[in-house]
Amino acid sequence: MGSESWGSITFKNTGTNDIQNPQISFNVPSGVTCGEGPSGWTRLQGGTTCQYTSSSHLTIGVDTSYTFSYFTDSSTSFTATQVQVSAVRCASTADEKEGLTATQKTLAEALTRIWENNTPSLDVTLQAASHGALPYEAAMSEAKKWGLTTALSKAALYDAFIQHGEAGVRELLQRTHASLGVSGQAAPAVGPQGLSEDAWLRGFLEQRRDTLAADPEGRYAIDRVATYEKQRRRGNWELLTAVQNDVRARDCWNVAYPDSGFTVRKLNPDGSWSTPASYLYSCR
Repeated sequence: MGSESWGSITFKNTGTNDIQNPQISFNVPSGVTCGEGPSGWTRLQGGTTCQYTSSSHLTIGVDTSYTFSYFTDSSTSFTATQVQVSAVRCASTADEKEGLTATQKTLAEALTRIWENNTPSLDVTLQAASHGALPYEAAMSEAKKWGLTTALSKAALYDAFIQHGEAGVRELLQRTHASLGVSGQAAPAVGPQGLSEDAWLRGFLEQRRDTLAADPEGRYAIDRVATYEKQRRRGNWELLTAVQNDVRARDCWNVAYPDSGFTVRKLNPDGSWSTPASYLYSCR
């Protein structure tokens, strides 16, 4: 007999503000399958964890609810555990602090340390190319200016500031917006009246990829762009699940780019990390 619907979890916004770009996760027993999720949500099941990421501009209004189902052939009852709900921000809260949370910033910097030093260890200092504002502050300022709200976009921008410097990133942004047809649009380029954040990040990463590919030295670091592209395709917008750099540029774009040779590490949202004993290169 095939799988049957065994249970569901309903999330409802009982607050007083709309919730923008939420993500939901919960754990189920082994053998349980996560349902596809409502329209506007993307499912990602990793082992016994059901994770759902919303489209970049999905907003949950006050008193609005969404129901997520899970399936199994077993007749044993169970209760989902470790239920977590997170969001970029309350959509109507204008004064919220911009930037990454402490844990998101730790993960983002650990990822950059792999590119810079082949280890995510906090004992290693990041070397920044920027000669203007400090890379983090500069990246968060640009993210706010262009309407970027997700941790993944901010992390990719932060890493670009560290590698390319302020002038290099501004050139990347100009090329990104030109390629997306919004070069003449005043900031922000991302939002209800402009691009989706998914389209913007895809364009930005492709421009950064091309910049590195054209550089005699930079081409050997091109795989650092692929990790952000993989997380974009997986919908890991708020870096709620572990990030692993088991991907090369050639895996994402089917071009014979050089292999950067970075050691594969697994970075967890809580700041811990490990070196996987085995892995398969993939952009999915």
